[in-house]
Amino acid sequence: MIDLEERVNRVFNPDLRPLVREAYRCYVSGSARGAIVLTWTAVCADLIAKAQILHEEGETEAKNLVDNVERAQGSKEAEAIPIMLTLEKTLLDTAEKLELIDFTQRKQLERIRDDRHLCAHPSIRPLGELYEPTTEYARAHLVAALEAVLIHPPSQGRKIVDSFLKHVVDPGFVYDTEYLTHTFFDRVRPSARSKVVEAAAKFAVLAIDDPAITIKPEQFADRMAKCLRSFAERDADLVKKAVAKQMTRFGTAEPSVQLQALARLGDLPAFWAALGTPVSNLLNAKIETIGTRAPYKEITTTEAKVLALVALPELRETLPALTGTFGNLWYIPRADIIEQRPAPYFTPFLPALLKEVGSFDRGQEVAEKAVLPCAGFLTLPELEQVLTEWNDNDQCWGRAMPGYVVELYVRTSHLGDDRKKLWTPIVDAFEGDSRTLALLASVTEQPEPSIISS
Repeated sequence: MIDLEERVNRVFNPDLRPLVREAYRCYVSGSARGAIVLTWTAVCADLIAKAQILHEEGETEAKNLVDNVERAQGSKEAEAIPIMLTLEKTLLDTAEKLELIDFTQRKQLERIRDDRHLCAHPSIRPLGELYEPTTEYARAHLVAALEAVLIHPPSQGRKIVDSFLKHVVDPGFVYDTEYLTHTFFDRVRPSARSKVVEAAAKFAVLAIDDPAITIKPEQFADRMAKCLRSFAERDADLVKKAVAKQMTRFGTAEPSVQLQALARLGDLPAFWAALGTPVSNLLNAKIETIGTRAPYKEITTTEAKVLALVALPELRETLPALTGTFGNLWYIPRADIIEQRPAPYFTPFLPALLKEVGSFDRGQEVAEKAVLPCAGFLTLPELEQVLTEWNDNDQCWGRAMPGYVVELYVRTSHLGDDRKKLWTPIVDAFEGDSRTLALLASVTEQPEPSIISS
């Protein structure tokens, strides 16, 4: 059941809220005729006010309407009334041209206008019967008026999309989900909202190279993917439908475009739910080829983002090649993959990564990209295995690694005091600088080896 009073309080134009509240009070008190007349009056006033705002913003289609209103306001009553009556007859047509309403909404508002005439002019009925609208009918009209125009700002479908695109392409673009959803989702009409979401889906999925977009298509697509996630938090079904509309073109897109889309949107339910079996099989085959490359072959950032989807159980089922490919790669690409999406799935692989480290540089890389980001997911047995491999591999003690082993202790605070004993072998065998040893011993509450402390 629609909360009608809540809708009334959300009327966009504060000057019209008293008028709409009066219409609501008429409905509540059983005065259906009064509610209908006031509802149409509010619609007219609202559309005129929005047309004036659009005219000030440079909308040429609003000029005639605004000129007529100003002419009526500057005329005597006898001249002003005919001007406004003529304007009222074409008001809905003008509002549709301005994209303040769509065709369906215009039809709904026409019914309100027609019933308003029946309420205000009973003599137009055959035999002069008095028109007796029901309160349910008055309520339906008030709901239609609120949803079509009264609760919305003067946003136009075409212009709101243009404004959205300009916002996202701006060099100073800052992703702020609260501002984004408030401006381009919550405060626009449903029809315009759909257009905004479809624009975001189109660019996020297909990375279209549009001459009007002044940044790289891939960068713009990444920004649109963020927008799409924000919109999905508001309306997941709407985003799912918008993404599904792109699947036909996605199936015939270049392989690089397909892989990039999977990398940026693979974790979005609306995306992988829209993947048909043929497209899923194609992507699965692409993933398999990554795992069949020559040993010690590096992978691209896009490939790392794709393979990081192995952390998601739904994707392991949809794209089974993720599991095998991740396991076939050597430790450096696997660290690159984990860096893209640290998750509990990767913690069992961390000890093997440390065991395979073959240089000081690689040791630091593995710690930075994989071990420390996943530290918060480690169990006590997994942490013990990580520390064992770390301590046993002399290539894991160069560069920043002594400091990182201290940081690992801090990042595993979820394991409590039980983890302190796991650092004893490291403190006992430590041969690094005295400052790091002192810090490590202090945070783990271990006594420093006498050979070092002396």
